[in-house]
Amino acid sequence: MNHQFISQFHKEHLEALRKKRLLILAILFIAAGMMSPLIAKLTLELMKAALPHTTQITFPEPSSVDAWGQFFKNISQFGLLALVLLYGDTLAGEIERGTLLSLLPLGLKRRNVVLGKAAYLGVTWTGGYWLSFAICFGYTRYFFTDDLSRNLASAVIPLWLYGLLLCAFLILASAVGNNGLQSLFYFALMFATSLIINLFQKINHYNPFSLGSENAKWLTGASDFTDSLPAVILAVILLLLSIWCALKIFTKRLL
Repeated sequence: MNHQFISQFHKEHLEALRKKRLLILAILFIAAGMMSPLIAKLTLELMKAALPHTTQITFPEPSSVDAWGQFFKNISQFGLLALVLLYGDTLAGEIERGTLLSLLPLGLKRRNVVLGKAAYLGVTWTGGYWLSFAICFGYTRYFFTDDLSRNLASAVIPLWLYGLLLCAFLILASAVGNNGLQSLFYFALMFATSLIINLFQKINHYNPFSLGSENAKWLTGASDFTDSLPAVILAVILLLLSIWCALKIFTKRLL
């Protein structure tokens, strides 16, 4: 394996430790995994406690579906959002601080900088996501004994891939931006575009961004995940294309 790539990956890890990024992300991912089944379990009791005793309203009993529904929301609102905010300047920060100016003349390849950062971001998301999933899975099995989440893999794997796609977008946005704020702005434009595309329900089977919004339907079987395999293929293509564009842009730009 390329020595420069490994060195860049190691550098990213040391920087994440020094800036407490890993600690913050670990806390948020663990909290997301624990909170999801707990919220699903306690929401009914809290609603009953808030209403007058004379109120005659029947609430449905919480189930594992509710716990995983909370997980899908929490992992996006806490995990992904934190990842974007913490690593929004991953490439642009190097440009703004001028940290590469002394290393590039010594033979450091720009593509290894991009690939090392992209790999570390993907590994960070993957580790945090599946840690959170494992915690949520354990708590959900403990609190809920129903068999309503039979399609769990069809719901959680697409969300993981969706997260990787956003990581690729973040790398691309950071390659274009001159600083962290610009990178976040470009990422916000990409993300807003994905939200607009999600409004067109008729193209969901081909929409790679539906991998982060249709999870509850795939979990319950309301929608068949196999129908969305074209969206998975397009997501992988778009992910690779984003990394390729980031490589081209960062390689040619002036520092």
